[in-house]
Amino acid sequence: MVPVNSKLLKQGGGSLVAGLLGVASLSVPQSALAQSAPAESEAVEVAQAAAPAAATAAESTAAIEEVVITGTRVVRDGYQAPTPVSVIGVEQMQSFASPNIADAVRTLPAISSGSSPTTSVSTASTGNSNINALNLRSLGENRTLVLVDGQRSVASSLSGLVDVNLIPQDLVQRVEVVTGGASAQYGSDALGGVVNFVLDKKFTGLKTNTQYGATTHGDGDNALASLTYGTPFGEGRGHFIFSGSYRWQDVIPVNTRDWNLEGWQFMNNPTYSVGGVLTGQPQRLLLDRVSCSTCIAGGIIVGGQQWQTNAQGNRVRVNVPTSLRGTAWGQGGTPYQFEFGDLVSDPDMRGGDWQSTQVRGSPAGTSLSGGSRTASLFTRGSWALTDSINVFAQAAYARDKNRNYSFSTEDTGGITLARDNAFLSDEIKSVMAAQSLDFIRIGSQHPDIPITQPTNTREVTRLVLGADGKFGDGWSWDAYYQHGISKLENVAKYITANANMTRAYDAVINPANGAIVCRSTRDVDPNNGCKPYNPMGFGVNTQQAIDYVTGDGQQMWREQQLTQNVAAFAVSGSPFSTWAGDVSVATGIEWRQEEVGKGKNDAISNTGPAGGWWVGGYRPSKGGYTVREAFVETVVPVLKDLPLFQYVDLSGAVRATDYSTSGNVETWKVGLNWTLIDDLRFRGSLSHDIRAPNLEELYSNGSGGAPAITNPWILDNGAPITESISSPRIGNPELTPEIADSYGLGFVLSPRFLPGFNFSVDYWHIDIEDSIGLPTTQDIINGCFNGQTDFCSAISFADGSRNILAVNRTPFNYTSQVASGIDLEASYVFDPSAIIASIPGTVQLRAMATNYRKNATTINGVVNDTAGENTSVGPPNWKWNASVNYSLENIRASVMARGISAGVYDNDWIVCSSNCPASDPKFVTVSDNRIPSAIFWDTSFTYGFDYGSSKIEAYLNMRNVFDRDPPIVAAAPGGFSYTIAPANAQLYDVLGRTFTVGFRTSF
Repeated sequence: MVPVNSKLLKQGGGSLVAGLLGVASLSVPQSALAQSAPAESEAVEVAQAAAPAAATAAESTAAIEEVVITGTRVVRDGYQAPTPVSVIGVEQMQSFASPNIADAVRTLPAISSGSSPTTSVSTASTGNSNINALNLRSLGENRTLVLVDGQRSVASSLSGLVDVNLIPQDLVQRVEVVTGGASAQYGSDALGGVVNFVLDKKFTGLKTNTQYGATTHGDGDNALASLTYGTPFGEGRGHFIFSGSYRWQDVIPVNTRDWNLEGWQFMNNPTYSVGGVLTGQPQRLLLDRVSCSTCIAGGIIVGGQQWQTNAQGNRVRVNVPTSLRGTAWGQGGTPYQFEFGDLVSDPDMRGGDWQSTQVRGSPAGTSLSGGSRTASLFTRGSWALTDSINVFAQAAYARDKNRNYSFSTEDTGGITLARDNAFLSDEIKSVMAAQSLDFIRIGSQHPDIPITQPTNTREVTRLVLGADGKFGDGWSWDAYYQHGISKLENVAKYITANANMTRAYDAVINPANGAIVCRSTRDVDPNNGCKPYNPMGFGVNTQQAIDYVTGDGQQMWREQQLTQNVAAFAVSGSPFSTWAGDVSVATGIEWRQEEVGKGKNDAISNTGPAGGWWVGGYRPSKGGYTVREAFVETVVPVLKDLPLFQYVDLSGAVRATDYSTSGNVETWKVGLNWTLIDDLRFRGSLSHDIRAPNLEELYSNGSGGAPAITNPWILDNGAPITESISSPRIGNPELTPEIADSYGLGFVLSPRFLPGFNFSVDYWHIDIEDSIGLPTTQDIINGCFNGQTDFCSAISFADGSRNILAVNRTPFNYTSQVASGIDLEASYVFDPSAIIASIPGTVQLRAMATNYRKNATTINGVVNDTAGENTSVGPPNWKWNASVNYSLENIRASVMARGISAGVYDNDWIVCSSNCPASDPKFVTVSDNRIPSAIFWDTSFTYGFDYGSSKIEAYLNMRNVFDRDPPIVAAAPGGFSYTIAPANAQLYDVLGRTFTVGFRTSF
């Protein structure tokens, strides 16, 4: 990165104050943007220049002579960039009731969602659980570029996600969020924008921080302890920094919040059609008291099967009804008759014994939040070789170990037991014989098998060597080499092995001794080690049987390593001037290498088309690519001191990139700044950006989940059966970069008659072509069934049948996406004493909002716009926050409101109660499609005092003060929806009231 040395803005010393307040709290409006990573010799403290603020505060900043503005690589003197930026300062981050810096960053409306410990609670197969990643513009986390001091960081996952948890939190001076394409400045991935974490590399002194937090529901305990030390040495020529921290957050394994216990879910309407004739009722119903009809914890009979001969002369199993349906088992295998509800549409029902089968709020349901233990170390040393050349070396290490309680071993009717099964009672066998049943079909939650527990360990090491300096008349340069390593270990306990489970179900009597054994042991291989397993009841299986079906001494695990190497050199300066000002230029070259390798895993994951486990299959990946880049950026002043053209400049950037996987590509960006008068500035930008496919998209070797699908080849009473299958994700090395064209237009209003007030409005539009899309498992199945033979090669069928074993999902450049919206921001900084002389202190008011107007993806000509869909697939129409901060000499207090507008489940759904049209996969008729709005309130209070030579701050932060429940966001029918909490943790606060108390000291 090229350091910039913007001089103090000449348009009034007060123009710096808003920037200072931005670092102290949430910054004033999206204003200037220029560059990060100041040179070592610079005494720089401020992140943003904005319009005039309170005069009294301005006088206190008179000693500051330089401002660092982030977002471009050129030196900019006295004017601002055309791309909006928001800044979160250290005090704003400290005021949020969380040990994770990402939670504070997500309050920005431009960040609509992202992975977090509360959004990945059911994740086991990918190894990505508990990652804290950011998602600008709701375009996807992999389209948000995350930087540390303006430099890339090695990812924490194969999909390229940077885990914000692992950034040295106590050294973060501010977070700068650049909205809009920035590939020409920073390279690939910046389609939605850039989030830059700026570290305080000149910290001097000793500071500590200790805090403890929890929810007022008695869970979610978390704590943080950190120490940071910095000192100059060598008569000021050198500087040394060390920072270390340790934080832990307890897992919340069971979600017992009231809103999770009411059984809210969509279910298919059993009277949508009668005898194949539509009744005019909606296809889907949004109801409470919905639970599973085919997966009672201790097992339930859902149907029977007979051997029959089909038209081709093949002997096949055929599903048939039976009077045994509803026979269930409880503790010790005691049978009882289950009471179905008044509405039944397998695998869901409403009413009846729904509470006894309620999975939400139990250990078998999705947990509320993951837990983690994170340790991080950071050290940096710098030395001024001469008055104009500085060198530095830094090392960072972080280790995060986290775990979840993800899901139980659910089965909604796929267990088949033969009539001679040793665990069946004589009564059931007698009924089966009378009804000519060869098998019964059972659904179960397998209560004897512990909940699946994924544990992920991520070790990230980042080493940087660099130098920077100045030469000539105002020219500067910098160079660095970075080596990053992420060691990833994924372990998932208590996942069943498919082959073992199939053998263990088939239990028979050994006539030699009357013992219950596996049929395979008795008839095929007496030394195969199989232990018979009983799916009927609680507490009916031995530990040996449980161990056998969950891997027989093995568990699902994988180790692999991500490696990143980066080398860069850049230079910037002003080669000449026009009558309107200095022309600024920056240019440089970069080289980057990304690689995944050194993989090891368990043997079972390597068996079969998708691995031998019930879900997942941790197969390591191998591959890599290199990138060579060169860029040029410039800013040219064109008009100055003219009527209606107080100042105008044009900016431009171009970057040429060569990928070893996909060849050459060019990106560019142009921008305009037009200061009409002191009070009003217009800005605009146009950019051509790219996102290259990441390592997972290129080289993934098969990790994946087990989605529930409908199999159109096999019918049950005329309807396709629902089954859960393995669906591994396979990389595609033929992928090419995504191409995006973006533009933005806006203005900044800073009226002189109201010093300290700023207001900005920006419209943005992003159009992505050749977008990399991943077909859903059901889309692949439907495509093959409907004659699209390209999809059929991805499907693995069981021998001699149309039962689906697995579907491989492969990404392609086959979609396009268009997103647009409006950002608004207003702030006002003033001293109350200007109004009432007796009131001391400073007040800061700030409000930010984003209106997501469009987020449309087009696949094969079909458009799907998710803007306003308040589910995990789309951004809300409006996301906003507003804050009031009051500061005295020793006291700071703030109140923030976070709001999300009302939305829908799907923009294409049709709400009706009668005379409903026929549904199709896109236009589904439903009884309800509304998700209500929500506002969450947060507060913080800090009191500081001197104790000898040290300064101490005691603080209390509270998030979701009124313990507001999240709006109900119900899951879709079928599958394992009955395990999923009816809320969207990506948008809403699901933990409830959370508090943090702590102490900060500085010496």
